[in-house]
Amino acid sequence: MTDLSVSYIFGQAWALTKKNFLWLVGTFVVFYLIVGGVSVFSMLPPGASISDIAQPGFHPAQGNGWMGNAVTYLISFIFTMGYYTAALRVSRGTGTMTLDCFLRPLMLYVKYFAVIILVSLATIAGLCLLIVPGIYVAIRLAFSVIYLLDHPEAGVMESIKASWHMTADHVLELIGLYIVAIFVGLLGFLCCCVGFFVAYPVVIMALVQIYLVLNDEYMQQTASR
Repeated sequence: MTDLSVSYIFGQAWALTKKNFLWLVGTFVVFYLIVGGVSVFSMLPPGASISDIAQPGFHPAQGNGWMGNAVTYLISFIFTMGYYTAALRVSRGTGTMTLDCFLRPLMLYVKYFAVIILVSLATIAGLCLLIVPGIYVAIRLAFSVIYLLDHPEAGVMESIKASWHMTADHVLELIGLYIVAIFVGLLGFLCCCVGFFVAYPVVIMALVQIYLVLNDEYMQQTASR
């Protein structure tokens, strides 16, 4: 029986987060510091130092914002892939976070980017149709990227179709789980923002637990056809 109860999903997520607390939280903190550092340095005019930012009359460098944003997006892109890959390994008990989680084949990066673009476009198109269709599409396609990382040999459309099929009978349950995930994230922010460094790994681990439950069911259905 498919168990998508809040107690099971978030119970598993919290247990795995506690067991792997140092690298799950530590890696996210390092990522946050790197992204923050890139944003700060992109603001500095030539010859300026970080201390100048606090000075009255400081003006951020013009024209550097796009560069800082591009670097930030690239770092976030690679980090997310690696984090999900490591979360899958930990959840299955097949490993933990290592450097190779972030150093994936170039073609996988290309497919991952393509999936993100297509899912984003489909979601935006749905949001333009009175919002609700966009939320529905976003939920149905939410596990496309995780499926691709779990099945690197899969194609872009195969990953999207897999997410669409595996979520077909569980939309209401997924809506409930996403509401809880949003609540966990907000709770982390309310804890002086520091709690978000714990909330983020818990939410990621919860999404992976949901995926594993849905993927097991999907694989059984596929095998029985």
